[in-house]
Amino acid sequence: MSFETNIFINCPFDKEYKPILKSIVFTTLILGFTPQISTTKSSSDQRISEIIRLIQESKYSIHDISRSESKEAGELSRFNMPYEMGLDVGCCVFGKSLMRTKRCLILEDTKNRYDVVISDISGQDIKVHNNKPRKSMEAVLEWFTTNGALPVPNVPSASSTWARYQEFNAKAEVALAAANHTRREIREISIERYIAVLKQAIS
Repeated sequence: MSFETNIFINCPFDKEYKPILKSIVFTTLILGFTPQISTTKSSSDQRISEIIRLIQESKYSIHDISRSESKEAGELSRFNMPYEMGLDVGCCVFGKSLMRTKRCLILEDTKNRYDVVISDISGQDIKVHNNKPRKSMEAVLEWFTTNGALPVPNVPSASSTWARYQEFNAKAEVALAAANHTRREIREISIERYIAVLKQAIS
């Protein structure tokens, strides 16, 4: 794996967020980057070790902190995403020369909500997606036109990328259905499987 093309994605995995995550993964892959997502479901020690490894192996990171607050009465806030973002920022600040070249994008669902949740990150590269997959795609594309990772002419337009994304999803559903996957299985496809199908399609 290449540090220069790895991108660590620190995002929620709930059902409601999956369309946004899929659009982010799609965008990074067609731009030539390799998404790195922690899939460890065992002990917390093993998961943290994996996350730290992925952060160290990735020059770029996307952190979505939009699900860090509780949505219902009695529900606990979720701090996994802000915690992992803090690990990444610490790696950039306190790491050696290579780590100091790292770049990260922070995503939120509502403008300036982070001022209330984590006010210390004001001034960072933060973009808002309004809980819409296309907006998250636009945020990632815009970020790559401004962070120096790719020449601007090499970054496709949001409209063409969105059209390509919709076309891929339609073809993937047909292919999975032909392989006897049920509609529910297709709808609930794991992100790992989705990445594998996407890599095969664009290879």
